[in-house]
Amino acid sequence: MITGHNTDVRYGDVVLHVQTEDKGKGNPFIESLIYFGGQVVVAKRASYADLLESGKGSDEITSLMDRQHRMMIKAIQAGKFDDKIRLFVPLDKDSPDQAVTAGFDFSEEGGRTLDQVILEYLTAEAEQEQLLLVMDQEIEPKAGRQIQMDLRTRSSRNGEPVADAAIEVKMISTFGGPRVLGSGKTDAEGVLSLPVAIPAVDRGTAALIVTAGCNVGQAELKYLL
Repeated sequence: MITGHNTDVRYGDVVLHVQTEDKGKGNPFIESLIYFGGQVVVAKRASYADLLESGKGSDEITSLMDRQHRMMIKAIQAGKFDDKIRLFVPLDKDSPDQAVTAGFDFSEEGGRTLDQVILEYLTAEAEQEQLLLVMDQEIEPKAGRQIQMDLRTRSSRNGEPVADAAIEVKMISTFGGPRVLGSGKTDAEGVLSLPVAIPAVDRGTAALIVTAGCNVGQAELKYLL
């Protein structure tokens, strides 16, 4: 698994967080997520299984990840995701302050311009439906405490609720195997409320992983304990 990128982007009056990461050769996807206030508002996944099949390695995967991250940032600035972002965030498009607040290298390397690559990518991917998993309110899960997780699953295409998505909450750690802390399926409104008792952690490090899956796709949330 290759180290990913995290960039804050000021867009209008809000700050969006863009995260791009490699899901690993066992699940060969580059995943980019746009967050606002801890909620995923846009998700894009690109498979690199073809790179592995052709014998390519880390350099090529890193290049793909870098390019996808740049494309997501440029797409935000170009207004390509406005319809999806507005489902979660009120946008003031009249604000002149629309700039990247955490730097990333956008230098060109010959051939087509980055804007041309972005346009081709968005044209091909814009209608691809994906699953969004969001939390109704901010949470700060801590080891040894019980929390209430109010989760929603939505379609990235139109923001409509996704029913019957299977959700599972696990704790993973450096000192033991994964532990399932709760599970269930979303209702007709795409909602699932789960009380989750988080075990105490007296050594090592641990994280809470919330996964959702259905015929639309898969999504996840991560919290370091």
